Amino acid sequence: MTELLKSTDYVDVYRMSRDKRKIEGKVKVGDMKRLAETASNHDDIFDYVITGMTGKLGWSGAIMELHGKVAVPCNRCNNPVDVPIDREVVFRFAKSEEEADTIPIEEDDDTEVVVGSEKLNVMDWIEEEIILSIPLVPSHDYACLDKEKLNKDDEPLEKENPFAKLKGMKFNK
Repeated sequence: MTELLKSTDYVDVYRMSRDKRKIEGKVKVGDMKRLAETASNHDDIFDYVITGMTGKLGWSGAIMELHGKVAVPCNRCNNPVDVPIDREVVFRFAKSEEEADTIPIEEDDDTEVVVGSEKLNVMDWIEEEIILSIPLVPSHDYACLDKEKLNKDDEPLEKENPFAKLKGMKFNK
């Protein structure tokens, strides 16, 4: 069995980029503090692969691949909804915030510019990308039913037509 990522695992992103090093493994949702606050199932597991790279102009970078699912509360019914995440993100590492601010952003470029570190917490980095992948309003693919409007057989209760009472009334002509 592959050992799970620990919150104490760090990486020098510049060295990883230069050496084109690959780190891969598994991380448990319950081990990621911010994600665990929202997640319904702390036992869900994500597979990750992070590969160092150097850009065309010599900049340091990495490609992160995430595969897994996280169960979060549905916005409509508050029951858990599984959100599958299969994401690949390309990162470009800047040495400082100032350098990051000077890097032009191309509309057709999906590269994320982040300030790199010689001691970057891998779990925090992965957790951030998972959180960014969760929809703002997670919900089931089907129409969630309001539990208060259901009878014992889980069938929607029929509403009385407001004009039904008029049907039986006699009008003087």
